[in-house]
Amino acid sequence: MALHLIFVAMLVAAILFVLVPLARGTGRLGSRSASAVDLHHLRLAEIARDRDNGLLDEASVEAARNEAARLLLRSVAARKIGPEPGDAPEGASRTATWHRRIVALVALLGVPALSLSLYAELGSPGIPSRPFGSAFGSTAEPDLTSMIGRVEAHLVEHPEDGKGFEVLAPIYLRLGRFADALRARSEALRLLGETPDRLADLAEARMAVADGVVTREAGEALDKALSLDPKHPKARFLKAIGLEQDGRREEAAATLRTMLADAPSDVPWRAAVETHLAALTRPAEDKAAAIAGLAPAAQGDAIRSMVAGLAARLQQQGGSAEEWARLVRSLTVLGETEKARAALAEARAALPDEASRTRLLEVAQATGLETTGPPKESGSPSAERASQP
Repeated sequence: MALHLIFVAMLVAAILFVLVPLARGTGRLGSRSASAVDLHHLRLAEIARDRDNGLLDEASVEAARNEAARLLLRSVAARKIGPEPGDAPEGASRTATWHRRIVALVALLGVPALSLSLYAELGSPGIPSRPFGSAFGSTAEPDLTSMIGRVEAHLVEHPEDGKGFEVLAPIYLRLGRFADALRARSEALRLLGETPDRLADLAEARMAVADGVVTREAGEALDKALSLDPKHPKARFLKAIGLEQDGRREEAAATLRTMLADAPSDVPWRAAVETHLAALTRPAEDKAAAIAGLAPAAQGDAIRSMVAGLAARLQQQGGSAEEWARLVRSLTVLGETEKARAALAEARAALPDEASRTRLLEVAQATGLETTGPPKESGSPSAERASQP
C-alpha cells in the first residue's frame, strides 16, 4: 500500500511540474503585458554585457543605445495611439488565462481519475507481484510442451516423417514418457533405416520401459548395433550392463576396460564408464560397507533398490534357482511376505526341474513361508502311488 501511495505522489508531482506554469501563464517576458520600459532596460543591459565582453566598441555601443531609444519611443507612441494588432483586450486575455487554468485542472484531476478507474475495472490489482527474473525464467516448460504439441500435430499429418520421431524420442525420455519414447524410436528406425546410433537408442528406450533391465529385445538391438559398429560406445556400455545383470560381471568389466582402452582420453563419457567400472569391480564387502555407512533410511532405500533390480531382471530374463532363492530370502527379510510368496510361485513355474524345485522348497521352509512340502498334484505319479494300497 505504501508503494502505491508513493507512485501516486510521484504522478501528481510530475503533472504539477508540467501544468502549473501553464495555469499561471507564460511569464512576464512572454506576455504582451510586458512594459516597453522593461524591454528597454533589458536591451541596455545586453548592450552593456557585449561591451564588457569586448564585442562592441564605444561607437557601436552608442549606436546601439540610440537604436534602443528609438524603439522605446516608437513603442510608447504606438501604445498611445491604440493597441498593437496582435494585442488582445484585457477581458479576452483574462478569459484565455482562465481557460488555461481549467485545462490544467482537468488534466491534473481527470487524467489520473480516468486512468485509475480504468485500471480498477480492466486491470488486475489483486494479483501479487513476482520477481523480475521469474518473468523470463519460467517459460521453459510451457515452451517445451507447446513444441511437443506442434511436432505431434505435424506427425499426425505426416506419419512418414522419421526425423520428427527422432526429434521427439529424447524429449519423451527426458520427461519420463518411456512408452512414447519407445514408439518414437521404433518409428524412426523403421522409417530412416538401421544405424548403430538408432539401434542403441532403441535398446535404451526398451531398457527405460523395463525399469533399467536389458531385456531380450534390447539385447538383440544391441547385438545388431555392434555388428554394424563393434566399437560403438553406447551399445558397448549397455551391453556391459546386460552382462552385469546376467551375473557375468567379469565379462562386463572386460567390456568396459576395452572401451576405455579403445577411446581417446578426452571423450566425454570416459568418467562415467570409469565410475561404473570401479563400482562393478568393487568387492562385495566394500559394497556392504558402503551401505552400512549410510543413514538408516538410506540403507533401507539402497537395499530395496537392489532387491527391486534383482526382481525385475528375474521376471524379464529368468535366472537360476539360487538367484530366485536369494530374491525370496531378501523379500522375506524386508517383511514383504506376499511378494516373497509370489516370487516363490513364479520361480516354481519357471524352474520345473526336480533339483530347482527342491532348492526352492528348502528356501521356503527356511524362511517360514512353508512348513511342509508343497501339495502334490492329484494327477501326478507320486499322488497316484500314494493313493494305492
